[in-house]
Amino acid sequence: MSSSPHRREIHDRALLDLDDGPVTPSNRAELGAVARLLNTVLAGLLVSALQFEQHALLVRGASLRPVAGFLLGCADRDRGAARRVAVRLRQLGFPADHDPGHLTARSPVTFRAFPDGDLTAAVTQNLLAARILVQTLQEAARWIGATDPSTRRLLEDLLQEKEDQADVLSAEKTARP
Repeated sequence: MSSSPHRREIHDRALLDLDDGPVTPSNRAELGAVARLLNTVLAGLLVSALQFEQHALLVRGASLRPVAGFLLGCADRDRGAARRVAVRLRQLGFPADHDPGHLTARSPVTFRAFPDGDLTAAVTQNLLAARILVQTLQEAARWIGATDPSTRRLLEDLLQEKEDQADVLSAEKTARP
């Protein structure tokens, strides 16, 4: 049995709408809904990054520098994750909405500052934000399912990163009196 007719069919489908870049007719996702979902994830990651950074910069004392360093690292990882989501949005043919005026309305994470430098409250708030993003990413990956494997894989990678953050934050929270 020759695979030539099948290869020809794949070739012909790939020729359709070449301007769509990586989005081929095999992608069965409703792209507008995927874009809305990804912009929600993007907003959550950006708000989370800002919150991690603010909390890290409030940490005082030499003995707490490792905690501050971890929080700054989390902020950097969330910004990097947001960039990956923005790239995926562009690949799908949609803009990534970085408008600060829209972020809090779309974000599943609520930004909360602790001006008094309450590290226990800050760690707890960051753990809550990480858990919210874990749930958001789990639901998003399940919703996308097999309709868009690349987006699902991105969401699953981000989910693993957020679960790792939540694990460390949970241990840190437990270590705080």
